[in-house]
Amino acid sequence: MDRIREFTEQEAGRYVKQHGLFLADAELDIRNIASGREDAEGLVNLIYQVKDVHTGKSLVFKQVMPYILSLLKHEGVIRPTAKGRTTQEARAMIVMDVFWSSITPEVYLQDEEQGIICMEDVSHLKNMRYQLAELQQFPDFGIRIGAFLAEMLFFTSDLYLDAGTKQQWERIFNAQGPKKLLLELLFQESCALFDPNRKYEEAAREIHQRLVTNQKLKALVHDMGTRFYDGRQCFCHTDLHTGNIMIGPGEIRLIDCEYGGYSAFFQDLGRIAGSFIVNYVSWLGMPEVPDEQRLNMQQYDLDMIRDLFNSCRETLRILFKKYRPKRPTLRKIEPDAYFKSFYYDSIRCAAIVAAGRTPTGWTQPYEIARIKNAEDLGLVQKRALELAEYTLEHAEEFYGIEDFCNLIHCCAGVDVQ
Repeated sequence: MDRIREFTEQEAGRYVKQHGLFLADAELDIRNIASGREDAEGLVNLIYQVKDVHTGKSLVFKQVMPYILSLLKHEGVIRPTAKGRTTQEARAMIVMDVFWSSITPEVYLQDEEQGIICMEDVSHLKNMRYQLAELQQFPDFGIRIGAFLAEMLFFTSDLYLDAGTKQQWERIFNAQGPKKLLLELLFQESCALFDPNRKYEEAAREIHQRLVTNQKLKALVHDMGTRFYDGRQCFCHTDLHTGNIMIGPGEIRLIDCEYGGYSAFFQDLGRIAGSFIVNYVSWLGMPEVPDEQRLNMQQYDLDMIRDLFNSCRETLRILFKKYRPKRPTLRKIEPDAYFKSFYYDSIRCAAIVAAGRTPTGWTQPYEIARIKNAEDLGLVQKRALELAEYTLEHAEEFYGIEDFCNLIHCCAGVDVQ
């Protein structure tokens, strides 16, 4: 495939001036803010911060590459990604911001031919994944994001839209290309749960081998993948995890929205919940951190999972009650039953995501990559795989999110090891 030319810092500076985003004589400080990050998610695109050293005006110059830079860097492999991701990302950010003001960075310019988006600089916020690893907590996050997801679900699905409008939205926000990549990563035999070539530490190898040979669970996960790929329930971010969230006191921005489009809702809710499970199990591999601090963060992770699900359900109840008089079809649907229709897939997805982020290698997220001792990492991997195995087999036994959180604690609580 033909490779889009990757812009240098100097070329990015000339580009933003040529397009009127900075004055021609502005003195610009340009920094590659993806370079040097320890998590693979920072290696998907080129990301520069461009700042006028005199006025302080700044923006982010992002070049969305048609291949995964992390694979090129670590394995020398060019793996194509979905075409049209620049347009997809710009549209996705605008749509999400319409429904939930300032939830995404403002878009200043979008250039599909060269894969460029210039957008609001949100570097005054910090990446949530790193913040959690540094013991930072944001108490209202789960409630706010749970409500945001519920509103996106309600207002972009057939709960609110008429059939013609929804079909038009589905055509505009088609996410089948991006979903194909995620399908391979999460729901097929090539995913970490079932790939015999994935590297695990000694303590986790037995359970991983058990999963590799479990045809029943492979079929179950494959069926989830079919519902995910074929699903056009509502507009979703589709790559929602803490590494794609910038956060500070009272402020949240969702970034890397190029996979945004119509999908199955369970994946958005499951992916973000899975991030908190990753953080939860990671503390088992950090014995140098005092138990009180580790337990405190694990409690926070469980609180966020509870808040995500409970806030989503409660917001749906409120929306159903408000719009039932105007939409007779809503009178035939009970909000709790509707919530239950994706609840089990969501918790299964959360467990799959968490287990899939733990194998040994360069693809680990920061929380797992920072664990240096092989025995500690092996324990983390084992507990994540056990959690995935049990959740896949018994999800329907978890009547509510509290039951699922109890399982997480029993599998991977610092105080029960």
